[in-house]
Amino acid sequence: MVMIERDVQMAELSEQFDRCSQGTGGLAIIRGLAATGKTALLYAFADRVGSRSRFVSAAGSPAEQHLPLGVVDQILQGVDVDPQERERARQLASDPQALPEILTTVWRIVHTNAASLPLLIGVDDVHLADSVSLQCLLFIARRVRNFPIMLVLNNRTRAGGHEYAQARTEMLRQPDCRQLRLPMLSEEGVAALLAHELDPHVAHSIAAGAYAVTGGNPLLAQALAEDWQASDLATATGQPSRLAVGETYADAVVSYLYRCGEEVLAVARAVAIMREPASVAVLAQLSDARAGAVKTVLDLLEEAGILLHGQCRHPIARQAVLDDMPPEHLEHLHRRAAQALHHQGGQPTAVAHHLVAAGDSKEPWETAILQESADSARTSGQLGFALDCLELAHRASVDDTQRAVTRSVLAQAEWRVDPARAVRHLGHLTIAITEGRLTGRHVVAPVQQLLWHGRVDEAAQILDQLAGEPQPDANTAADLRTLRDYLERCYPMLRHGDAARPGPEADQQTLILGEHLRSGEQLDDSPLAPMTVALWALVDPERAEATSASWMPMLAEAAGRGAGVWRGLHAAVRADQALLQGDLPAAAGLAATALTELSPMSWGVVVGAPLACLLTASAEMGRFEEAAAHLSPPMPDALLQTPFGLRYLRARGHLQLALSRPYAALSDFQTLGETLRLWDADTPAAVPWRLDAAQTLLRLGRQGEARELLDQQVSRLDSHDGRVFGRALRHLAATADVRERPRLLADAVRALQTAGDRLELAHALADLGSTYKSIGDSSRARITMRRAGRVAQECQASPLAQGLYPDAGNWSAALGPDRGGPTALSEAERRVGELAAQGLPNRQIAEMLHITTSTVEQHLTRVYRKLGVKSRTDLPTSLQIGPLGELASASGG
Repeated sequence: MVMIERDVQMAELSEQFDRCSQGTGGLAIIRGLAATGKTALLYAFADRVGSRSRFVSAAGSPAEQHLPLGVVDQILQGVDVDPQERERARQLASDPQALPEILTTVWRIVHTNAASLPLLIGVDDVHLADSVSLQCLLFIARRVRNFPIMLVLNNRTRAGGHEYAQARTEMLRQPDCRQLRLPMLSEEGVAALLAHELDPHVAHSIAAGAYAVTGGNPLLAQALAEDWQASDLATATGQPSRLAVGETYADAVVSYLYRCGEEVLAVARAVAIMREPASVAVLAQLSDARAGAVKTVLDLLEEAGILLHGQCRHPIARQAVLDDMPPEHLEHLHRRAAQALHHQGGQPTAVAHHLVAAGDSKEPWETAILQESADSARTSGQLGFALDCLELAHRASVDDTQRAVTRSVLAQAEWRVDPARAVRHLGHLTIAITEGRLTGRHVVAPVQQLLWHGRVDEAAQILDQLAGEPQPDANTAADLRTLRDYLERCYPMLRHGDAARPGPEADQQTLILGEHLRSGEQLDDSPLAPMTVALWALVDPERAEATSASWMPMLAEAAGRGAGVWRGLHAAVRADQALLQGDLPAAAGLAATALTELSPMSWGVVVGAPLACLLTASAEMGRFEEAAAHLSPPMPDALLQTPFGLRYLRARGHLQLALSRPYAALSDFQTLGETLRLWDADTPAAVPWRLDAAQTLLRLGRQGEARELLDQQVSRLDSHDGRVFGRALRHLAATADVRERPRLLADAVRALQTAGDRLELAHALADLGSTYKSIGDSSRARITMRRAGRVAQECQASPLAQGLYPDAGNWSAALGPDRGGPTALSEAERRVGELAAQGLPNRQIAEMLHITTSTVEQHLTRVYRKLGVKSRTDLPTSLQIGPLGELASASGG
């Protein structure tokens, strides 16, 4: 039996027994909280003096506290006694008038048994002894001084009723009574206890943490040792220095509380139910106890290592107490906690937590608190709790109008997390708006969700209904106008009057987004903000890229607050940016992330944007099976009625072309053109479907038709649109005489270089190199093909690179290592390196930079050394910082 930090108490007991063995008996009262080792000390002491004494024991129990003579009868079972005399004592115990006879009978039996050997009587939990037994023990205590009899009584601190308190007071007055207190273990004591169960190094490393969790409670410390042994830490290598707080500790906490009685358990449950330290008044109300009794219990639990500063020392302790309660009792306690906090002016959020945990709302004031708490929780990023509050507020609505309002607010909050989740409300909300039960600002979110999910007829009907109705405020009126604009832009077939078309000549998206930015709102503050960002950034990412620096940080910040819509939009916009920069792996990865953050159903019609990006990037990298897998999920019926659908249709066409399905690709591109014409939106700045169709026709050998489409595109195009212009020139070159192709392709290279479109630049350089080869200019062909391969390698456009180097087992190795970077170069070395990377001869570089040819050679030698390359054909294209149009072209023109 392990005894830790109990040497002083053991010594006092031993000293008292020495006097008892000499004929002078005594009384020892051992006091301590539950689980401090009182019983262990009693039996360890009995073992120590075992050969010199006769030991008999008994224990009080709540179950036998009302059984007369219950404790003393246990003592009589351990001594020599005439069975008839013992039975006589039992019969008299129920007669209050016979108490004197019982007392003298018991005393006679006791002192008779001490005649030959000192008698040691130990009573555990004496505070739970029955009334008659208490009287007998007190009677014995008054007489042991002249007999070799020693009484050792264990009682729990702050336990026992009034009758025991009186008996104990009388016992303490006896001249040979000693009171021994058993405190909690010190940190060193906890370490010593752990060392008996665990490796000493482990015990030492976790002792401080164990002491902090247990407050020195031996029962809890022992439980932590068992948790550690049962955990993965016990089999881990090295010397772990962290605790394992688990089921054994949780069980020990609950067991301890039950041992302390109903009142202690009730107060502990009241403490656990509160998320923050509560006042004594609130705890008294929850535990149905007097304030004074609550204060006593709190002090006891602090001393016992269960509580610290009014709260459970460890979250597992709190959860164990909550889990121990029956569900109906737990819900009832949460409801009482909400009422108590509300009546005392507690924080609305704290009240709402209890209402949500209770699972119902009954009072009129509760709905307002739930809605207020939901707003606060959403602002702080606690979206789950916000939804719980709104769901409960909706269920508690008392009439149809209030129910419609709470449903609208709930649907808006759910939509931010996952738009598919809010779909279940749209039918009810549409009816409520139509019937006039939902008005004002509460109609904005439902209409937005209808448009997002492609339920355009319902949205249009509501907007038509509201068009002639006065609105309660200017913001609501402005939001409804924005929704009308969104309807007409996102679903052009429903365009009314002279509504704006998708294109630069009517850049309403910029105006809408600008209003949010100028107002200083967080993007998440407006239900229209996600739609605005989606329309502006995902319908035409090339135009959005020019102004994204002002609003991308806000989009990133909104995504960081945890709403699924914002995380998805942020990933999708970044994917498009990566694709425009030719970073195919990043584009594919971010687009896949966007489709993971929100399912295709949650994306609604906007799904066309991230899907288009993923299809394009995957196809260019040669991941054809991966790309084709994204063609099978069902799409919203209204997708192809939107600009998002046109993006998807175009990307699907290019994938079909990459999979050698030119007729399927041509069908997609022609459908795209027909749709734009139906929308009256086939403008030069719209989707360049003619280029896509011409590219496909060229693959089919129909050069005449391709040339006609390309001429139409070029004649209507602004030459400042470098991406489209460069692509048009590249495909136009394929229809021209071979002698004209270098000029057209060189112009395409310049345009694409200026536009920063690395992927299309790689294709144009590959075509230019192939053209040089066909006209017999092998030197320029080799240099240009090398550059094309470098750019393709940087973009990780595998099919293109493999086409350039079909005989190389490893095309990356064929292109050489991608070493170094321009950051180590001086400005002069950088300028020379840029021109050399474009294939210009040293003499021409010297003329352009107004330096000697020798200086050019010296600079190039240092560039090669710093970048770890052998020749100019190995120079990375990342050196090409300046626009190619400002330099001599690869054709020498």
